[in-house]
This record gives sequence, C-alpha cells and structure tokens, in this order.
Amino acid sequence: MIGLAVVDDQHLIRDGLTMMLNNESDMQVKIEASNGRELLDLLDAGALIDAVLLDLRMPVLDGIQTLHELNRRPRRPSVLVVTTFDRDELVLDAIAAGADGYILKRTSRPELITAVRAVAHGRSVLAPDITRAVLARVRQHTRATASTDVAEYRLTPRETDILSLVGQGLNNDEIAARLTVSTHTVKTHLTNVLAKTGSRDRVQVALLAIRAGLA
Repeated sequence: MIGLAVVDDQHLIRDGLTMMLNNESDMQVKIEASNGRELLDLLDAGALIDAVLLDLRMPVLDGIQTLHELNRRPRRPSVLVVTTFDRDELVLDAIAAGADGYILKRTSRPELITAVRAVAHGRSVLAPDITRAVLARVRQHTRATASTDVAEYRLTPRETDILSLVGQGLNNDEIAARLTVSTHTVKTHLTNVLAKTGSRDRVQVALLAIRAGLA
C-alpha cells in the first residue's frame, strides 16, 4: 500500500485529490495538510508516507521551502509537485530543490495516478510541457560541453530515432505520429533504449540525447 500526503491550501483541490487517490486499491492518503508546516508537523508526529503530492504556492511554508526542509530529514518521502504553475523558473527551482516529479493540475486522472505510482517507486516524472521547458534550459547549459557518443549502446536506427525525439521533449503519442508507428511500438523501442543505455527513466534518456547532440 502506497502511503500518501496531499498538501494544498485549497480545500476543494485537496479533497478531490484525496478522494481520487483513495479510490485506488494500492493507495491511501494518510496526511492532508494546507501548507508545508502542517505536513512537517504531522511527519514529526510519526506519520509514515511514501510520497507527497505538493502544491507550490501556499501560505506559512510554500512548496519550495517545504522541499528544502524535507531534504534535511533522514527519511525523505518522494515528492510529486502538483500545481497550476508552469513557469520555467518555478519548474527548475522545484527540481533543484529535490522534486521527483512535476505535473500540472490540468493533468488527466489516469496520468496523475500513473505519476503518483512512478514517483512512489523511485522514478522521475515530468509532464510533457514541463519536459520541454527543462530540456530547453538544459540545452543552454550543455552546448559547450563535450557530447556523449551513443555508439557504445548499439542502438538500432529506430531506437536512435526514439532517443532523439524524447530529447526534443515529445511524448509517446507525438513520437508515434512523427514516425508513423503505433504508440505500443514506441513504448517497446523506448523500453529497449532504457535497457541498453542503463537509463532509469525518460528524463535520463532525454538528457542523454542532449549530451549526444541528438536533440
């Protein structure tokens, strides 16, 4: 059972997320808090959770400050930022502060549930629009660095195409449309890319593509 905390200062959002998550057989919301301070106090009281769904703009202790406080703790839960804000600086600040995932509140229910499971199990998640913003900023900082040679990974031509398009920030449906293949085929090739390159998740694949000059 995945133990969760929902932290948002808007009651309707908090209640809606809690109801949605508790409807999943493998999830249970153990903490509801209206700001970061409430979350930390409940954790100090002994509540054990696997992942936090965290808003950014909150009173008393906002999301970025809460991330910094969580980083000081010996047992730090994974953190999925769930917010309405998609400005580049906020995304980068959250990631720099230790967020394991960043999605927007307009995300669909299936995508949200998938993101929660992924973050709870140690993987990174970024919404497609957020991925593009992050990759654009990473490119600015990596233009002068030496590129990575991907030949050692022995990727097929199609796997190399997938690597390149992930590095451009495209999601699976967009890649499928670009290559005129099914989404299932894209997922299969991406799984092969992950295995061959030793990448943990899609974000690492995208960074590899950038370093290799394929994005």
